[in-house]
Amino acid sequence: MTPTSSRITLACLTALSAASVASAQSPRTPPEQSQANAAKVVAFDEAGVKSDKKYRIAYLTECVDNPYCVTRLNGIKDAVEKFGLELKVFDAQWSLINQTKAVQNAVNEGFDGYIFGPLAAQPSCALWKSTLKPTEKPVVTVTVPMCGDADYTPGLAATITMQGPVHYQELVDHAFASCKEKCKAAAIGGFIGSDLQNYWEAAVKNAAAKYPNVTVAVQEAANFDPRIALQKTQDALTAHPDITVIVSNWDDMTRGIEQGVTTSGKKPGTDVRIYSAGANKDTIEKIKSGTINASIALLPYEEGYYATVALLMAMQGKPVDGYIDEADLPEITSKTKTTLISAENAPEYTAKY
Repeated sequence: MTPTSSRITLACLTALSAASVASAQSPRTPPEQSQANAAKVVAFDEAGVKSDKKYRIAYLTECVDNPYCVTRLNGIKDAVEKFGLELKVFDAQWSLINQTKAVQNAVNEGFDGYIFGPLAAQPSCALWKSTLKPTEKPVVTVTVPMCGDADYTPGLAATITMQGPVHYQELVDHAFASCKEKCKAAAIGGFIGSDLQNYWEAAVKNAAAKYPNVTVAVQEAANFDPRIALQKTQDALTAHPDITVIVSNWDDMTRGIEQGVTTSGKKPGTDVRIYSAGANKDTIEKIKSGTINASIALLPYEEGYYATVALLMAMQGKPVDGYIDEADLPEITSKTKTTLISAENAPEYTAKY
């Protein structure tokens, strides 16, 4: 998840990522295939057999500087320890230039496999094709799809994600469906032109068409920054005091939204219903108390842990060669059975960050 200050060149992302969302090259993985892929990595993990050699793996991450990224790294470290692997982290610090250098350095050092967190669909795809793919070592991607593909890019050992069109759509549909009569909504998102923002804007547009009684009065980008989200929320409620729904695609940003609702003299969760993405510890407590209405669960720990398992499988000649939706992992399937966390199922869900 993007931090409050990003060094990604947004002009580059705007030019490249919008096209990738609009025209995916490979179709979306059928749910039953993702479920089967998830079952493979879970079964391998449960078998708990140590690796046949001490494989060296490189984690080519976009970040290690926020709770989401730290939690994902913790998942990787736990899997590395369990299976007796050796790990080296290469942090791009949210910079495409740094990511290019990090990938080149990792390849020069020579590893048995790579976990790769794309910063943007097309630049990261080009980097994979030009630098990682020629090594003929397995690569597992996390966080977002790349190469204009809907989820999995053929040639990867696996892709495991939660953020993206499907779960964003689930969240916004749920929020807009709460309007039983005509209502106004505000949508607060991340960085304009980024892949996640393009997914988000598409979800809002699709939901608005599906629920014609909802008018999206305000759609703003707050750069995943709670301070900017606070100001955007106050401005929205000043211009449109009859807004009753606000949707956000990141819990940290939602802290600012909740504060903005309060400082505007309204009661969050009641006068203005708030829907978010992340389902972190703070948000789960607020869902229980009623100040936030729902949040889509994001699973950074499981993302990192099972990406490592999938990479080990590939290094041992048993690659998944497909996509895993984190909603098909036990953290969801054995507990809430849905990624949408609300007051009804929040007691069953345990956030890890």
